[in-house]
Amino acid sequence: MSAIMERRLYDEIRELRAILERIEALLEERLIGIDEPLPDEVEAIREYEADKEGGKAELISLDDILGKKDD
Repeated sequence: MSAIMERRLYDEIRELRAILERIEALLEERLIGIDEPLPDEVEAIREYEADKEGGKAELISLDDILGKKDD
């Protein structure tokens, strides 16, 4: 297969993937629905994002929290 044909095939596959992702998003929206967050949820998100930007929030391993050791 020539490089041109491979490129066309790659472009088609990429386009199909984008279409499928849009269809998936539509299906999820219809099946699950989109709910607006409650005011307290919005505030909690703002606080988290501010802490994250300020370096106050960091990821911690669940194993570290539970005190589990690697064997």
